[in-house]
Amino acid sequence: MPPVDLPQVPWIEGVSVIPYLDASSATAEQRRFVTDLHRDGVAVFDLGPDATDLIDRATADAERFFRPGKRRAQDVWRRSRAVRDLASHTKLTDMLALAYGRAPFAFQTLNFREGSEQHAHSDVAHFHSQPPRFMCGAWIALEDVTADAGPLFYHPGSHRQRIFEMRDAGVEGRRPKRGDYAAHYVDAFARQVAGEPRPALLRKGQVLVWAANTTHGGLAIQRAGATRRSLVTHFFFEDCVYYTPLYSRPETDELYLRLPADVRTGGVVWPKRDGKPVPLGPRPLAQALRDKVGRIVRVD
Repeated sequence: MPPVDLPQVPWIEGVSVIPYLDASSATAEQRRFVTDLHRDGVAVFDLGPDATDLIDRATADAERFFRPGKRRAQDVWRRSRAVRDLASHTKLTDMLALAYGRAPFAFQTLNFREGSEQHAHSDVAHFHSQPPRFMCGAWIALEDVTADAGPLFYHPGSHRQRIFEMRDAGVEGRRPKRGDYAAHYVDAFARQVAGEPRPALLRKGQVLVWAANTTHGGLAIQRAGATRRSLVTHFFFEDCVYYTPLYSRPETDELYLRLPADVRTGGVVWPKRDGKPVPLGPRPLAQALRDKVGRIVRVD
């Protein structure tokens, strides 16, 4: 049996979030964060002035890993203590623990210098868990974001929609493979997106958190040379099974399992089901080893 005090549905995804908050010792800021995330699938808070020096050091460290013409650098936390500390900032992890009811851990970082201009998508195509929806993203503004710099966009309330799986994109009767995302998912997902996107015009030091199924992406850059320095961190939560839906068939329990990193400790987090460790084959073990000692920093 799973630990009795761990919810099987994230609090922000359930219907009893207000009684939960009333029974907690949450501050006014924390209550606002949790209720916003529950309602919209997106919530914003400020790390505060004490984080300014850490943000500046993380920004300076990341600059070393951007090549000409490249917009992002992945897993700079493996080379930068400042990026590691910012990605797993105590205020951020405390907010997430309250909102989800389980302890969070950051498992990857993406540093951006310019806007991503990424198509609309939901992260549950890339990262998911059992129990479901124990995953989220956090976007930390390393500078003030202007409307012409290709800000992050999101669709409020989209986290409550049914999860769009690879079989919904037309990949049926087999396990998805590399290339199916571009060939099938992107256009199929775009056709079912409803409503106008909302831009995230954050100030330096603000954090935007989105729930696992929230539709989001990057708007077009309107001003040549505009920067949008930011740190994106993805989180899983304790005592879950972690997998990559892009290569999985959840309906038949054929899961492409992950052995995710723990950014704060530099180690890994073993997946669990009902409180018990899940056996892993050689592939996720080998991938975790390659990530740790081989692909230290990937620049895209």
